[in-house]
Amino acid sequence: MRPVTPGALSSVRRMYRVGVDSWGAVVGLGLVAAAIGVIAFVRYRGRETAMLRGDVALARELRELAGDDEVRLAAVDEFELAIYQRLFYASVVAPRIRSAAWALLGTALAVTAALAADSGDGVLYDVVTIAAIIVAVVFAIATLTYAVLAIYHTATTPRVSFAESYASS
Repeated sequence: MRPVTPGALSSVRRMYRVGVDSWGAVVGLGLVAAAIGVIAFVRYRGRETAMLRGDVALARELRELAGDDEVRLAAVDEFELAIYQRLFYASVVAPRIRSAAWALLGTALAVTAALAADSGDGVLYDVVTIAAIIVAVVFAIATLTYAVLAIYHTATTPRVSFAESYASS
């Protein structure tokens, strides 16, 4: 075996530092990707709400155009049913899901801050680490709360249905 020289050890240390630095870059890119994902999700849901407003106006116009024709009115009823189901989701469930997504991003950022501050020495690093952990716990509780509320409203709120009226005819 060849003896290990001090130069060989320093090159191993350099490689280790590069590896740690690249992990930091990967975590940073992951946080940026998560932030972009949450922002894109929230924007998409906002656009969906705007589309629903247009559909409600269209349903009103279709009802006026249908007049007394029962076939057309039944088609408008079906269209309105689909809109009401989507409106329920957009007005009750989606805001809680969006809030849970924001809170989850806040949790990830706070945990990252806690881990980054934990690597330092000193009272300031300790205070920042503890503060970041407290913020992470608050965001985690908010994430769970909003997720449970979304699931609860999805499971328990009654839906609009015309099934009974179809069964009687």
